[in-house]
Amino acid sequence: MSPAQHYLRFGEPWGRKAGPEFDAGWYRNQYTDVAASGMSPLLHFIRHGEKEGRQPGPVQAMEWDAKLWRKEAPESTCLKALHSLLTTGSWREATFAAFALGRWYASSQQWTKAAQALACRHLHSQRLPAHNGAALLEADALIRTNALAQAWQRLEQLQSQAPTYYDCSLAQANLISAQARQLTNPPDALQQLWNAQRLRRINHPWQHKRLMTVSLINEQHPLSLDNLAPPIIEPSRPTLTAPLVSVIMPLYNAAATLATALRSLVSQTLEQEQPGALEVLVVDDASTDGSLDIARQFAERHACIKVITQPHNQGAYTARNRALDEARGRFITVHDSDDWSHPQKLALQMQALQGNHEWMASFSHWVRCSTDMLFHRWRMEEGWIFRNASSLMFRRQVFEELGYWDKVRADADTEYYHRILAAYGDKAIGDALPGVPLSFGRNLSTSLTQTSATHISTQFVGARKDYQDAASQWHAAANSITDLYMPANPDARLFTAPDELLP
Repeated sequence: MSPAQHYLRFGEPWGRKAGPEFDAGWYRNQYTDVAASGMSPLLHFIRHGEKEGRQPGPVQAMEWDAKLWRKEAPESTCLKALHSLLTTGSWREATFAAFALGRWYASSQQWTKAAQALACRHLHSQRLPAHNGAALLEADALIRTNALAQAWQRLEQLQSQAPTYYDCSLAQANLISAQARQLTNPPDALQQLWNAQRLRRINHPWQHKRLMTVSLINEQHPLSLDNLAPPIIEPSRPTLTAPLVSVIMPLYNAAATLATALRSLVSQTLEQEQPGALEVLVVDDASTDGSLDIARQFAERHACIKVITQPHNQGAYTARNRALDEARGRFITVHDSDDWSHPQKLALQMQALQGNHEWMASFSHWVRCSTDMLFHRWRMEEGWIFRNASSLMFRRQVFEELGYWDKVRADADTEYYHRILAAYGDKAIGDALPGVPLSFGRNLSTSLTQTSATHISTQFVGARKDYQDAASQWHAAANSITDLYMPANPDARLFTAPDELLP
């Protein structure tokens, strides 16, 4: 009997290890689907797990990384442990420790330390994590530390290895901007050339997917979210009536960004090609900066826009719920007043739902950026482009059966998403063109994701995590879909919420 046959027949059931890096018991406990299948953990790893990015055994660097973000141990203790693994651990430990340290330092703008940690990954031919996020993060750190030639080299390598990893094109746009900043008072012609080069790379994902590309409203002005011009679309005469899509936009003191957001909505192919297929419900939440006037001016020019006013400020989710009562669409979605959407975004999400009847909702992906279109992500995962929680487009049936958004200050998007999954199953939501950015989310210091009490980091420990834990308990306790219905104004909370999130 060969050693392999002996292990599979006797060794694994007896709890023996197949080698120094594979732990069958850990693998079975870590991946419950493997335990449920009854398949040998080793065979599963060889046939499926390694390709799927699963680990053959515990990785201490991953555990210290989790403790760091969850604040389960002092920051200094976690960083010391990760630095130790960086220099003394196996390739799995060392390369993941490099990523963990780079990500942590980047999140606090310590870019030199981030670049130094990430450079250690190149000491090993095999690396964790297996995705491209670590390489993108290193390129970002090199750009931020002005190692521009090295950043170009890293990005060219990444693009050749992963040509459909569109985050790379956006990083190249950032790099061109960094190069432009090296010159003081460059001539206008050179600035326009840089704008064109950056825009070409921003357009690359859409061009590669044969989607519409954008240009500048004014080529004499710098590239920015507020200077993006969609293509001109000639209205068509559809042979079939398109289903109505309702877009809800809560509005509060967004005078500086509202025109860009609304311009991107009225330029949607859904409306341009089939007039009447779109309604935009702008709910002004008692703005004081002229936002309401801007919304009304757009409504005068575009019949698809309807402006609703709240008597006093009540919060974004209450504003959304007000619009839900007036929405007429077969499909319903949301658009924030400071974001920009690709002209085909709504049509692509609607078509995804029409083509997948088992889906109750669809998402699109986005990327966060500054007003001058420098791309970034506060905590690196697989890349900068990721699922846009605010893009959730759902069938009217979802609203009729599950009701309204929770009236909290933040994170009700995520709760509604999990409520849909709890009601209809894990396959009830899909993604339209994953990995392709169909929206740009504007980074603003006033955003609730950036302020301390509701910062997005509280998803690991703090208000957002506590809120989602309580919501999950409510979802799990439901015996039927009707148990998951949330009224617009419940007599009492259906589950607890931290004080920081209560209106």
